[in-house]
Amino acid sequence: MTATAPVLRPLARNWLWPALLAAAAIGGSWALACVTPFAAFAAILAESERRSTALAAVALIWLANQAVGVALLGYPLDLHSAGWGLAIGAAALLATFAASAVARIGGMRRWVRLVLAFAAAFVIYEVVLALVAAMSGKLAEFTPATVAQLAALDAAWLAALAVLHEALALIGGRLTSLRLAA
Repeated sequence: MTATAPVLRPLARNWLWPALLAAAAIGGSWALACVTPFAAFAAILAESERRSTALAAVALIWLANQAVGVALLGYPLDLHSAGWGLAIGAAALLATFAASAVARIGGMRRWVRLVLAFAAAFVIYEVVLALVAAMSGKLAEFTPATVAQLAALDAAWLAALAVLHEALALIGGRLTSLRLAA
């Protein structure tokens, strides 16, 4: 009598999707000069993972983003850069928390939850960074055109990540603790 092994062991199944997102973030950070679409990552993780996993994965993505900035793009290791790095990390985690709260609202189709989670994440992320910018005298950089460009970039990333997630679910079965069918 032979037993068939599961496609992936539980630990690999639970961390494959967040690890793929972290890898995508590294490539995206390098290609886009550290402009990481944290709202897109927050929304897709909030929709597909438990809150604790989503927060841990976003923290990993933030850490990878910071490493790319310093190691590959030559961002300085000074107080100003460290402060903005911490602000970005805090904003990304708060955005993930907001997206996770929205993603848990019942009675909506999955794609509606995903869009609303993304909107919540984007607003929280940008508001937190705008507040930090206002305190540091850099608010002038938050023009409507810049924010609109970032929203479009994040939305494009969200669409690509949603397609990737669905493709992985189709070819690999339940790779993670997916809630997307709900």
